[in-house]
Formats: sequence, structure tokens, C-alpha cells
Amino acid sequence: MLAEASQGVLPVIGTGGIMSGADAREKMAAGARLVQIYTGLIHRGPALIREVVAALQNNELR
Repeated sequence: MLAEASQGVLPVIGTGGIMSGADAREKMAAGARLVQIYTGLIHRGPALIREVVAALQNNELR
């Protein structure tokens, strides 16, 4: 995994297929430090941002 191999030196950004808070949480759990939600934002609107924040706060992933 890139996140482990770089020992935190390279920030990993999770992209692609993030349409829900659970999707963002999955990317963060895999080692991403940031997530890009552009497509999800276009399809779901601003409510997706609140959902992602809530999902990450509920799992204490930040």
C-alpha cells in the first residue's frame, strides 16, 4: 500500500467513486489523508459534504 510504503511522507488522496460518507470512510481507512468528492458532489449536491463529515466524525477518522 502506498500510504504505508511512503511512511506518511507522501499524502495519499482517495479519489473515484466517492458517492457517500461510507465511501469516503473506506478511502480514509485504506490510508488516504484527503478525499476528493467532485463527482459525488455533482450528482448528490452539497448534502454529500455533511454526510462525509458526519461519517468521518462518527468513526473518529480525521
